[in-house]
Amino acid sequence: MPSKKLFLSSIIICVLLSFPIINSVWASSVMWSQTYESGRFQTAHSLVETSDGGYAIAGSSGFYQVEDFCLVKTDEYGTMQWSRTYGGPDLEKAYLLVETSDGGYAIAGDGLLVKTDVYGNMEWNQTYGGGSYYISNSLVETSDGGYVVAGGTRLIKTDAQGNMEWTQTYEIEMGIQQAFSLIETSDGGYALAGYIWAAISGTTVFWVVKTNAQGIPEFPSWLILPLFLTVTLVVAIFRRKLSKTGNPAFILGS
Repeated sequence: MPSKKLFLSSIIICVLLSFPIINSVWASSVMWSQTYESGRFQTAHSLVETSDGGYAIAGSSGFYQVEDFCLVKTDEYGTMQWSRTYGGPDLEKAYLLVETSDGGYAIAGDGLLVKTDVYGNMEWNQTYGGGSYYISNSLVETSDGGYVVAGGTRLIKTDAQGNMEWTQTYEIEMGIQQAFSLIETSDGGYALAGYIWAAISGTTVFWVVKTNAQGIPEFPSWLILPLFLTVTLVVAIFRRKLSKTGNPAFILGS
């Protein structure tokens, strides 16, 4: 009996003594913190985990109205592998970042799209009107190798070189809309989500739009039957009212 108690006590002591070691290994292998400085104001706006297990961070670097695009690539522990800054009159704030199918990166700002290679070297950049008119809130690489940027009430589709293929605007009367999220759907179209602010009530509601491959909103098929029944009912009532006038010339279908 004493030997059994001694055995159990030894196990408990071993487990208790192993906790600090386990915590230390866990903390060193999973948890880390890194900073990346260039001597100027920097702000990170978008983060993606890359295909090699590391991370890419896009943001801005500079002073207020004089800001540049900034892209940082790290390994899985956050150790910087390289950083790039893209300066110019149109290259200011980088809000959105995706890793592209060729291993490079696409970065979007307001009215701007930048494509880089796997090492962050710029391949091309395109502007689309500029300013808040082309607010960028969501960016995806499409199945055909192009890109779609959503923001505000606008959806912009480009080819693989960033040349605009089409643009669509979705607006309603007496309200303000804002698209914040975008996905390419399995049928080749797109779905946008955001909100509508109703000027009359002062409230907001969820806003979701499903479009075809050209960004044109699709007509929900389930509305066809109710609309058909509604039109049929209106026509029947109209015909009955006309028949009561006693003037056959005005009866529909006569």
